[in-house]
Amino acid sequence: MPEAELSLRRCYWPTHIIRGALARVLWYHRLVIEGGELLPRHGPALLLPKHRAYRDIPVEGVVLYRYTRRYANYVMKVGLWGVLELLGGVKIVRPKDLRRLKDREARRAEIARARAANQRTVDYLSFLYRRGEIVVSHPEGQRYRDGMGPLQKEIIEHLLQVESELGCQIPMYPIGFEYESLWRPRARAVFRVGAPLYTGQFADLKDLIATLDERLRSLSGLA
Repeated sequence: MPEAELSLRRCYWPTHIIRGALARVLWYHRLVIEGGELLPRHGPALLLPKHRAYRDIPVEGVVLYRYTRRYANYVMKVGLWGVLELLGGVKIVRPKDLRRLKDREARRAEIARARAANQRTVDYLSFLYRRGEIVVSHPEGQRYRDGMGPLQKEIIEHLLQVESELGCQIPMYPIGFEYESLWRPRARAVFRVGAPLYTGQFADLKDLIATLDERLRSLSGLA
């Protein structure tokens, strides 16, 4: 899709109102923030948080705004509410989201629709980086409460492509979550930001993924 046809989907006022409401709801936890000063105050960036629970996402938004006065754009599965796009959601179709259709032609048609939708998402993510926006993607692709899931490489492969087009490197920030309890009021919830990673620091994508996995485990108390 030509960049001239793209525009920011996130709307400021709904995002601002929801962020303010969630900041009060999150008093349920005793939030401890470590490394918040590392979060990017300007320019494009990719945040890569460990994903333990649905509440991770509002915590990410509240902490990011508290330290940087910025809002982010969140890669999310296609089945979530469309209204979340007004708050920064960016829908992606995962292989597991495709229905198990027995009819071969129907399945081919659904796969074609998913590929077209994902291409539009990729184009939009490229636009966001060019615009100097923050993208948040949970690299496990789903929630793993008590351990680390396998890291997905697609979001970083796309970042490499954008870096090649722009002729620059975009920082990646590993972020860990450690909940003392998800259900006990005022239990500690620790949000840890690691030092930024850059693709040029690594010999190849495999090395980068291995390092990211190690950082996320350490930041989330899983090492």
